[in-house]
Amino acid sequence: MKDAPPMRCSSRFSNSPSKKGRRIDMCAQRDPMRRICRGEFTRVFLVLTVVLSALLFAPTSYAEYSTGPRQTGEEVLLELLVCPTRFMVRVASNGCTDKNSFKIDVKKEAGLSPKVPHYLLTIVRVRPDECKAIVDDGVLLLFDLARDVGLTGDFTYSITNPVYSLSRVQPSENSLLSIIERHFTLEPPKSRGAEPEPFAEFSMDHGYFTCYLPTRWKLERDPEGDEKAGIFEVRLTMSEKAKPEDGESYFFPDPLIYVGYYRKDNQQNKTYESFIKDYEELLLRREGSDRSRYEKPKEIEFGGREATEITYEVYQEVPRGPLVTIKYWLKARFIVVKGDEGFYVLAYKSPQEFYDEYSHVFEEVVETFEIGGTNS
Repeated sequence: MKDAPPMRCSSRFSNSPSKKGRRIDMCAQRDPMRRICRGEFTRVFLVLTVVLSALLFAPTSYAEYSTGPRQTGEEVLLELLVCPTRFMVRVASNGCTDKNSFKIDVKKEAGLSPKVPHYLLTIVRVRPDECKAIVDDGVLLLFDLARDVGLTGDFTYSITNPVYSLSRVQPSENSLLSIIERHFTLEPPKSRGAEPEPFAEFSMDHGYFTCYLPTRWKLERDPEGDEKAGIFEVRLTMSEKAKPEDGESYFFPDPLIYVGYYRKDNQQNKTYESFIKDYEELLLRREGSDRSRYEKPKEIEFGGREATEITYEVYQEVPRGPLVTIKYWLKARFIVVKGDEGFYVLAYKSPQEFYDEYSHVFEEVVETFEIGGTNS
């Protein structure tokens, strides 16, 4: 039997109306490889190029989420606590999970301003935990932004990881929330309906000064004595803050607010300069004492006038009978203002434990104080 002769390829033009003028390659119709050569090869080449590029240049990838210690990928957190310099997470563990089990992916984006970028941090588990321990509460991990993530300077950041809801996390006394609840009150404080301190305008005799004084404080004055001494003063005390010791009737000194004017001819012969000098001498005598803290006088301006601010703390021991002594720190602040002839003194003294509570009352007196006011 003779071998079949080799196939001869030929080309011809179609005479059909629909294919008139088109050249038909008979071999291309019979041989698939010839069809590839005629056009499909280009498309196959492009597909192979895309596939190979993806394989060669694709980054190392993990499972989309790590929902258990043995899975790698973006960690689903049990708890998250974010702070300005650090953040803490609670994650699932089989006994061998630590900070080295994770990497922190950082993505920088536009922030509050060009100089304050924002960073998106993603916690990714890269090392599976194949240990066999039962760790119901998981493990707490603390990350330092500078040391562990490399972020320093001025910036904002956020954590992108999802956090489980309570339905997937068993309540635990070792959880971050439980620890916070044991030390802090999370409910907003209820309003006690406290009213602001009421004030009333006060005008000193001869119109030496005016100011607003708290009406709930006990006011003491001696107009006749003021005229004789040449010192026109008003004293206010908050007696309800003083408390007895050991159930007896002795009380701590009351918080005191003092406002006074020293006339040029006052009987103590005090001047603005001598008042400051006396304090400076006292400061030197008490320097180094562990029972007093005298601050250096501070020159200020008060209502456009020369003034000096004085602050100090003194340890007090007040005998109460032959066997008992009351001990406390007395804190004081003075503002001494130079007048045209005499000078003015505004002062606040209080046992240290009450000082901050009523300092705002003294501030109101100071802010409303005016020299040379007239009677209302």
